[in-house]
Amino acid sequence: MRSYFIVVFIAIVCISTNIYAQDIRIGASENRYNAQGGFYDYSDPRYVNIMVNIWGYVRFPGKYYVPENSKVLDLISYAGGPTPDAFLDDIRLYRGTTNNEGSIKVLDFDELMNKENPKVQNLEAPLLLPGDIILVPGEPKLYFRDYVSIYTSITSVLISLAILILNIAK
Repeated sequence: MRSYFIVVFIAIVCISTNIYAQDIRIGASENRYNAQGGFYDYSDPRYVNIMVNIWGYVRFPGKYYVPENSKVLDLISYAGGPTPDAFLDDIRLYRGTTNNEGSIKVLDFDELMNKENPKVQNLEAPLLLPGDIILVPGEPKLYFRDYVSIYTSITSVLISLAILILNIAK
């Protein structure tokens, strides 16, 4: 009886750690969101170069050293482009002011990416200034295989608990 309890306990612990690993895998793997970050140098010696940041749902978030005539779209391109989980209609540009205050400007690039005939003249892509921060928000998307993995993990834990209860009740 005691050996059954130990075996079932070990099985539950193994399955529980598998569920934890699945939760981590769903949100951060398969290059859907690169949480690594870093410093990237795209400077050009012919121009004055500035330091800017890009965060969120792009392939390579981090600090970028770019020419001062770069636009927001250039920075997103340097960062590897948006991931499939990015919300392109809510890209935020944070720009500090001299009064130690900041302003947030919301940019909408959804029309450029998802419409058949985008109106490019309405697309506003401001020039970057030193210290600008670009935030590309998003949300991880779950696919069918992710749901199957979650449900099978939960089902296996419930079955293991039912077997444990039946063995204890005997």
